[in-house]
Order: sequence, then C-alpha cells, then structure tokens
Amino acid sequence: MKHRARTATPARRAYYDAAGYRRWVARQIGPRRVGGLYRTSPFDPVYEVLAVDPGPRAEWPTWQITVRTLGETRIRTHCTAWEGEVVAEPGEQALQFWAEHTLARPAEGGALLEQRHVLDEAAHPGTVAALHELARTARSPQAA
Repeated sequence: MKHRARTATPARRAYYDAAGYRRWVARQIGPRRVGGLYRTSPFDPVYEVLAVDPGPRAEWPTWQITVRTLGETRIRTHCTAWEGEVVAEPGEQALQFWAEHTLARPAEGGALLEQRHVLDEAAHPGTVAALHELARTARSPQAA
C-alpha cells in the first residue's frame, strides 16, 4: 500500500514515465554513437551515425537518428530500432575502416572523390597548411 501511495502523485508518475521513456529510447538506439560505423546485416552497406536525437519530441518520431551510408552523400533520418552489428566504434577505429573502405573502391562518384580529398588532407597536414597559406597570400593577376 505504501508503494502505491508514493507513486500516486502526478509528479512521481511523470518521473517514472520519463524514466521509462529514456530506457525505451536507449534500447531503440542500442550501441549506436555519433561517429561510429554500423550495419544491419553482413550483406547490407555500412553506415555512419551523424547525429542522435533521443527526444522526447512533441511530434512523431519522438526520437531519431541521422545516418549516411559510406560512399554516398545522401543523409537520412529515421527512427529504426537497433538491429545489427557494430563495425567500428567512434574514433580511430572508425577512421581506419572509413579510409580503407574509401580507398579500396574506384572513385567514380562525387562522394568518393570528396572523401578521398579529405583523406589526402588528413594524411598530409603540412602540405595542406602550406597550400592554404599560399592561397591566402597569393595576389591576383589583376592586382599586379
């Protein structure tokens, strides 16, 4: 009886409802974290998590996750529950997998060309900094 009396207040009920919602969303999101690489099954493409919005939001979906498939530029937002495998945790492991994936495929599409450019900049930071400085200080032909 005492337990029922403690949870009968509107404030207590709201607290337990919010805690239940947070646990439900945590199960839906699963191990996915921003910057990590995941896939639904071994036959599906690998996707990168760009953002996680656990909500709660007034409209549907009450929570959402933003992802991009490796090698593509299209960004998708959805609220699909976790089901799959962790390919690489956020950080160095994910960067290594992303680099290997990008460099192993022919750069035919704009997305792979852009990703290769980013990888080249990451591999040669001194050269990139020098080129940025040169571009900043270079004079235009009309000014000469």
